[in-house]
Amino acid sequence: MGRVLAAMAGAWLLGICAAQADDDLAAAQKQFVTSCGTCHVVDPKAGPRQGPNLADLIGRKAGTYPGYKYSAALANAGFTWDADNLDKWITNAQAFKPGTTMPYRQADPAKRARIIAYLKSFSVEK
Repeated sequence: MGRVLAAMAGAWLLGICAAQADDDLAAAQKQFVTSCGTCHVVDPKAGPRQGPNLADLIGRKAGTYPGYKYSAALANAGFTWDADNLDKWITNAQAFKPGTTMPYRQADPAKRARIIAYLKSFSVEK
């Protein structure tokens, strides 16, 4: 009986964790669409919009999405996208890499974290 109850409790907790993860990803997706969706997509089969496609962004060298014309500042940036660089970029791209063309800024660290979590969910390197 004890093992059955333990198994049931474990399954219940896993269900709660899975639901929480789904809720977190849904909130992250909503934040991305609200904050970034006008200029960017996260779809490996789509091309760029006003900004580059952000599918598989984590681990990608900055300024290298095929078919997108980057500013010279970003094309020659010499860094790879990771959570820390994305956080700085989303906070203020102009301050992070002067001469870039992205105008969007997000001061709220929770909103930036949701955007980054969403982008991580579409990246091979997580």
